[in-house]
Amino acid sequence: MATTLIAEIHQAQTRLPFLSRAERGALIVRILRELKILRREVLGNVSADRCVWIDKLIASVSSTVSEIVTMPDAEFNRVLNEFEKLMATLHNISHPQKPSKTVH
Repeated sequence: MATTLIAEIHQAQTRLPFLSRAERGALIVRILRELKILRREVLGNVSADRCVWIDKLIASVSSTVSEIVTMPDAEFNRVLNEFEKLMATLHNISHPQKPSKTVH
């Protein structure tokens, strides 16, 4: 799911000047939904005191969606870049790469 969302973020970045506020809002809501899923699935076994950062992020974004969607394109793009990095990191944690086998 995270890889699909990352692709959607990339697509939104290429179409940024043409995205409506509703489309921006829908994307941020999808990002929030994915963050909540990743929080539960990837960090579910991590002690709560070590996950305060993601809980605060989710709460902060949830309460400021309307401000985020009205950001100028350049700022909104930076927000999307940071979410993309976070999603990729959490996805990599939840789906670690298997070491490649080398032939000797």
